[in-house]
Amino acid sequence: MNWITFVWPMVTATCLTLALINLRIAMGDGRRAPHLMFSLAACAVAAVSVFELLLLRTKDLETYNVILRWAVVPIWVMVTAATGFIWSFFRTGRLSLACSAVGLNLLANVANIVSEVPVVRHAVALHQATTFGGVEFTVATIENGPWDMVEILSVVMAIAFMFDASLQMWRSGGRRRALVVGGSVIFFLLLSRGHAMLVENGMLEAPYFVSFCFIAVIIAMGMELGNDVLRATSLARELQSSQRRVDLAGQAVSLGFWEWNIVTGDIWANEAARKLFGVGKWETVNLDRFLSLVHEDDRSSVAQAIEESLQRGADYEMEYRVQSEDGCLRWISARGRLEMEQGRRPLAMRGVLLDVTENRSSESELHQLRGQLAHAGRVSTMGQLAAALAHELNQPLGAILRNAEAAEMFLSSPSPDMEEMKAIIRDIIRDNQRAGGVIDRLKSLLKRKEIEPRVIHVRELLEEVMALIRADAAARSVVLDWSCADDVPDVLGDRVHLQQVLLNLLINAMDATTGATRGERRVTVGCQRSADGPSVTISVCDSGPGIPAPVLAKIFDPFFTTKSEGMGMGLCISKAIVEAHRGKLEVSTGPDGTCFAFSLPVAQSVADS
Repeated sequence: MNWITFVWPMVTATCLTLALINLRIAMGDGRRAPHLMFSLAACAVAAVSVFELLLLRTKDLETYNVILRWAVVPIWVMVTAATGFIWSFFRTGRLSLACSAVGLNLLANVANIVSEVPVVRHAVALHQATTFGGVEFTVATIENGPWDMVEILSVVMAIAFMFDASLQMWRSGGRRRALVVGGSVIFFLLLSRGHAMLVENGMLEAPYFVSFCFIAVIIAMGMELGNDVLRATSLARELQSSQRRVDLAGQAVSLGFWEWNIVTGDIWANEAARKLFGVGKWETVNLDRFLSLVHEDDRSSVAQAIEESLQRGADYEMEYRVQSEDGCLRWISARGRLEMEQGRRPLAMRGVLLDVTENRSSESELHQLRGQLAHAGRVSTMGQLAAALAHELNQPLGAILRNAEAAEMFLSSPSPDMEEMKAIIRDIIRDNQRAGGVIDRLKSLLKRKEIEPRVIHVRELLEEVMALIRADAAARSVVLDWSCADDVPDVLGDRVHLQQVLLNLLINAMDATTGATRGERRVTVGCQRSADGPSVTISVCDSGPGIPAPVLAKIFDPFFTTKSEGMGMGLCISKAIVEAHRGKLEVSTGPDGTCFAFSLPVAQSVADS
């Protein structure tokens, strides 16, 4: 076996091997256009090597011309693939120049193939030559056709495109890539074309070495692609290491990580997230499967939150329940962030999951305790009002007794005055209703209940509280003044809890006036629409000496009190009740007295929000 028979097949095998490797990479990722161009170029070089070997072994002129005519096809594919490689790999260059070069070369080759007589080049004579080692090969005398200049122009334009693209890559900082890939492609393309012209014009008696020049181009291109693959492999290892660290951190704090590919619909979740939902490690999860795992009462709100996030491009935040494998309900807090493409189309959403069941249980227990404290506060308030309320009840009960005795006396007469009897009965009914009203208000305040928001007329609320506190104010010789603006709208709240807040503030205000003289003991209650928003402000002001600064700083702290028999919970509970109504309780003080004011959102604004 001579060296020609060995070398050219080796070039073919090498190119095909590299082509298959890069074709596999290109098929694995649609964004690997450079690998696809490289694979195409390597296949073309393998074909060129086969055609060159056939030309070296052919001794028949007609067969030689047939081979020569078809050999231009893989050469055109090679130049086209090299041009496409540089365009996709560098992302630079003038596309119009590349397309013109490829188009002119294609036009010349098609004309050469379809015409009866070759119009680019053809052999007019063959003779045998000997190279080193005593190996014989065929040498042809070539005659150029009228389309030869078109092919040469296409090669020049291809080289111009490659030079322009490499220059732009050099200027943008990719000097090594521009030199290794762009420089080698230009150099060896010029070398192969120059060597072919010398052979065809009889100036050099040697075999065609086009495939050898092109395999050097293939090697240069493969080196850069290999570097990219190595970088991608390194990044993949770093990503895996980072993923393991994230998973470890997530397990430490019971965090679940998830990613929703909106394009394909698939949802990836780590082990912690799958455990929260009771999903198997290899089970496929999509949006429908995820929603089926959410509690049926929360399913629609979760779907709506996801839809709103997709439409607005905003972050996704939601708390919902899922049924665990042991049959218990778990509260899940989910957070997600959208990934958008340039056209503002959502591509993916990534986020975290956290089991907040214990927090929810703690909040529920705290809510119950707060309700129990509020109930205890109402009972304590009723204890403070006991004497006044007893007086409030004694008046109608005493009147009922006197009217009943008078009625008995009238009935014992021979001819009772029926009109007088009717008046007595009307008085009894009125006094009974008055006593019943006092008892009903006591029952509602002493009843243990959760906050149940209802539409409340503020004026009626104040009238009910004033009816309860009036007797105690009279016993303390405190003047009660209250007013309510005509344009005050209705609020949304729990009547009993708001009555408790007002009673606490009124009792504190009356306590603050204890040291003043009789004529100066005054408590003023006001109600008006807030100037800074859709809310109503209710104020309770006293004529006391004011609150010292050290006391004012702790006034709302639990168990802080300045009263010898106080619990220190009245203002704390009142503040919690107001905040539960989405309002705010504030205090202002001075030498002329103290004013507590709390705001409540109007019913319509709460409904709208």
